[in-house]
Amino acid sequence: MHRLRPALLRMMILNIAAILASSATGESTALLQVTHGAELPYTQTRPREEVPLRFSEPYEIVVADLEDYIPRRLREADVPGLAIALIHNKRVVWSAGFGLANKITGRAVTPETVFEAASISKVVTTYIALRLVEQGKLTLDDPLSARLSNPWLPHSDYAGKITLRHVASHSSGLTDNVLPTIDKSIAFAPGSAFLYTGIGFMYMQEAIEQVTGKSLDAAAREVVFEPLGMASSSFVNRSECMSRMANGHMRPILPLLLFLVPCAIIIVGIVLIGAPVARLVTGQWRLSRKMTTGACLAAAMLTLLLLVGSSLNGLPNFLLLVGLCATAFGVVFMLASLFAGKIVARLPVHLREGKLRALLSLVWVVSIVGGLLYSAGLFTIPVSRSPSPPPSAVGSLRTTARDLAVFLIELTEPRHLSQKMAREISSPQISAGEGFSWGLGIGIQHSGQGNALWQNAQTFGFRGLMVVYPEHGSGVVVLTNSDYGYPVACDLAQRALGGKARWEYF
Repeated sequence: MHRLRPALLRMMILNIAAILASSATGESTALLQVTHGAELPYTQTRPREEVPLRFSEPYEIVVADLEDYIPRRLREADVPGLAIALIHNKRVVWSAGFGLANKITGRAVTPETVFEAASISKVVTTYIALRLVEQGKLTLDDPLSARLSNPWLPHSDYAGKITLRHVASHSSGLTDNVLPTIDKSIAFAPGSAFLYTGIGFMYMQEAIEQVTGKSLDAAAREVVFEPLGMASSSFVNRSECMSRMANGHMRPILPLLLFLVPCAIIIVGIVLIGAPVARLVTGQWRLSRKMTTGACLAAAMLTLLLLVGSSLNGLPNFLLLVGLCATAFGVVFMLASLFAGKIVARLPVHLREGKLRALLSLVWVVSIVGGLLYSAGLFTIPVSRSPSPPPSAVGSLRTTARDLAVFLIELTEPRHLSQKMAREISSPQISAGEGFSWGLGIGIQHSGQGNALWQNAQTFGFRGLMVVYPEHGSGVVVLTNSDYGYPVACDLAQRALGGKARWEYF
């Protein structure tokens, strides 16, 4: 199952990106990390006051409000584009696209634009497993290992006790530790605590593929996408949908840092080795300009080779972005250095010699690097569309807002699942912190105005959210193509549905 590691690696890098984003915006953001017996932390801001749900309003009024508000919200947040679908009385009553699918080409988002849906993959995968339960191929409460012809977890006291219910509710005890290898250890007794985990869904995928003899994508087409008419959904890149796929957009600071940090470490290592060599050859500790330039070029090449050979090799589009950012940085740095050299040449002789010159050079290098890093956090660039990934329950779903709205309706008013199983999905299985629990595959937000089923989506250059109130038959799906799009998605879900919305804290 090593082919699934990139989907989990995304989550680790996205945590780094979240820290950078919160530093840039001044917001306090907590990582999604729960230990045995602990409550789930969330952003330490005062929850919004409850406002009336909008379900009693004619949906045309809600749509008109959103059509007026969304363009302004996109401009305000500097998010290139989004797609939205509204559910009212258990029907998809409106879907639309706003903004750009690619800010360089100017291609517009339409209701048919396909987005990467990241962790929403987990909810769809759970639905597949529950369909297999009703077909007698899996069970909810027997050990999942009993259905596997080839064991996936190493033997341990807890491995034979993990059930499908545990995995679907993030209470299996499996973790998200993926480096340096996928950690299949179990942190606590299954069912005793909540810990959001991608490895648990790798286990679920393994079970689905073993009992069906099909890939996750093939199983999904058979029991989800085709029966529900989700024609634009897939766990891989389908050729017929590629022309409609949005490009994710992200700030180049993260890929730039992923290049610069190891590159700087390698340069230091080269200097520590090269300085004694220079002392033996030239009689001086100081490296010549040619040696310094060579060291930088060698470090850059070694860094790129290390990244290509690392776990990032499963993310070719992100690796390409790292390479492009590194190249742009190198070109700008070289031009700035040439410009600096001309300035230094015009300085009085006493300012161009000895330690003062070295100090001026250091100040200039630090200024250039600092200025470039600061600039890299001010704008977004498109991310090339991913080559077709291996199907992954952790996060490879590609879909449209309308398809997801159809799927949400199936969860609350099932045509293919039994009513009993639908009630299981929306019933709390494990506490996930104040005001939250987890059902089967999907989160539940509790409030005085009813329970909301929800799941967010976060991956390179994409953020999204789907929410539905089963009791009212109303919900919304918002998909954005920006790594800064989640606050926008939460804001629009709040505006479309009303009520008490706290998904942005999660």
